[in-house]
Amino acid sequence: MKEETPPFASSISIGLAGRTFAWSIAVKCATSHNQPRVRSLRDPHLRELTALRNANEIVSWMGATGNTRDALPDRQTPSINHARSLLDAEEADRLRRFIHTEDRMSYLAAHAGSRLLLGAITKRKAETLRFERSEFGKPVLVDAPADLDFSMSHARGAVAVAAAYMPIGVDIEPLRDVSDRNEISEIVLASEERRILANTPEARQSELFLRYWTIKESVLKAAGVGFTLSPNTLIVDAGSSPAVLSAPAELGPPEQWRVIAPA
Repeated sequence: MKEETPPFASSISIGLAGRTFAWSIAVKCATSHNQPRVRSLRDPHLRELTALRNANEIVSWMGATGNTRDALPDRQTPSINHARSLLDAEEADRLRRFIHTEDRMSYLAAHAGSRLLLGAITKRKAETLRFERSEFGKPVLVDAPADLDFSMSHARGAVAVAAAYMPIGVDIEPLRDVSDRNEISEIVLASEERRILANTPEARQSELFLRYWTIKESVLKAAGVGFTLSPNTLIVDAGSSPAVLSAPAELGPPEQWRVIAPA
């Protein structure tokens, strides 16, 4: 009998993700009155997903590619070999180029997870989906239903994917000490954000910096501009009620942005 490879990732709940990772989901709503709701999927194979229930819903899945305590068990999670079979030639070539196994596994989980999510939403086979890049490099599903958008993020040991019928971005980073945060802050943070960071107890500064980072990157991903806009021109609240406070004109009115992140 042929030996099966292990699952390509383990699901993690939003609660666990908030204790282990910094993460953020950002969406741009049609009006300032929209209040989107997040449906967190417990299954990387996405069997529980039949459709997005309404235009204000966000569906997301987060996974760990390493040994994470309290990861949600699922014996029917697709294997690594099955996940690889979902990728197209370009993705498979990129996968082979990663030097470190941890980076290779998180890339595989992000791309296979995105295909499974979008396949479930569109009722297509995950391996038949085709993608192209927007002007600034954001992946776009070819022949997607009107207004359907998605985003993926992977870092060593972590992956997140999300989709909605509105512009969406997601970002995830392992919680860790960022020793050069003061130098990077000059590029990433606005002056008022740097003041808040400097006045935060040193033991919590790396976590707060990563909260700023993931919120800003999720917004820039949702806008489809990436880092063509300097992140220090975007001002956000990274506290218990994350929000966009001020944004360049290219991003539209701040009040249309919604940010979901762990408290």
